[in-house]
Amino acid sequence: MAARIFVYGTLQDESLIAQLLGRRLHWQPAVLEGYCRTLDPSIGYPVVHPLAGASVDGRLLEDVDREALVALDAYEGREYRRVAVRVQTSDGRTVDAYAYVPAAGGRPPA
Repeated sequence: MAARIFVYGTLQDESLIAQLLGRRLHWQPAVLEGYCRTLDPSIGYPVVHPLAGASVDGRLLEDVDREALVALDAYEGREYRRVAVRVQTSDGRTVDAYAYVPAAGGRPPA
């Protein structure tokens, strides 16, 4: 079964996705409500954390198969973990997806 992944950092780069997966994925603009995006200086990359009233703009990657999930999980490494979220798509739908958030011990926003 194919999944969706909301991305908000380096995985928004289509050429990086093609390099990691050997193909491009369909995507559309999307918003993750109830989260904020910050830069985690300990890893040098953006992270998202729950925050009421906040939102994060990004992309919703569509039709992500199991093989692609494994490759994306490996790319994100130990600094991130994949969690289930709900996102607003550019056409107004609310859909289930995954997003990468800081792994246990990640820093919350200052």
